[in-house]
Amino acid sequence: MNAARSHTPAPDLGGLGEDWERLKKLRRGEPQEAGSPDQEQQHDDDQAAAPRRRRQSVPGRSRGGRRPPPAAADAVPTTVRFDPEESSRIDRFILELRDDAGRRALDKAEVVRELIRMGMEHEPTRKALLRRLR
Repeated sequence: MNAARSHTPAPDLGGLGEDWERLKKLRRGEPQEAGSPDQEQQHDDDQAAAPRRRRQSVPGRSRGGRRPPPAAADAVPTTVRFDPEESSRIDRFILELRDDAGRRALDKAEVVRELIRMGMEHEPTRKALLRRLR
C-alpha cells in the first residue's frame, strides 16, 4: 500500500462540543434554554423519551397533496374574496396548518384545492359542506 491510499484521520472537533449540541437542538426545533448542564441533560433525556411530533414523509407526496399544482400556463385561475378580518383569521389558520403538517411552505391555493378534492372524495365532508351551504 502506498502513501496515496492511506487513511486520513478524522478532524478534531473537540472545540465544537457546545456549539454542536446547540445546533442539534436547533435542528430538532427545541427552544434554547439557559441553565446548568444537568438541566440540559435532563431535557435531552426527556426529549429522547418523548415521541417526535413531525410526521414522516410519505413517498410520492412531497407537497402533502395528491398532486402538484398545475403550471401557470395550464391553470384555470379562481378568485376567492374575503373581508379583511376573515382574511387575517384564514392566514393564521393556514400558518397553523403549515406548522402542524411540518411543511416549510403552504399557500392558500393549495389548501383550497385540497379542501375541494376532499369534498369530492370524502362523503362526510361533502355532506357537512352541503349543510353549511343550505
